[in-house]
Amino acid sequence: MLNVSKPVAYVILAFSIVCEIIGTICLEACNGFENKTLTVILILCYLVAFTLFSKILHIIDLAVGYATWTAAGAIGCSVLGLVLFDQELSIAGWISIFTLAIGVFLLNLFGTPKEDK
Repeated sequence: MLNVSKPVAYVILAFSIVCEIIGTICLEACNGFENKTLTVILILCYLVAFTLFSKILHIIDLAVGYATWTAAGAIGCSVLGLVLFDQELSIAGWISIFTLAIGVFLLNLFGTPKEDK
């Protein structure tokens, strides 16, 4: 358990999200765990991501933190999939990503009652 302020907890959450995205990109790139270097990187990234996320849950509520973590990871991986792996998204996919981003933004603004934290 870390004893940090809420803004610092969000910085830690952001670093956790980056680690999760890197791990997921390595998961796509490691070709079914055949590339041992990328496999080790993805395991380490996931371990760091989950460890950091677990350390801030006493500061950021689970609902808000997990929604932010998963949505940012999904958005980041979707965009990087386009850039790095030449994947495509339909118009419905882009609308879904936009809706996801707006939803998580609103959840972070209004998801926790004012009297809490």
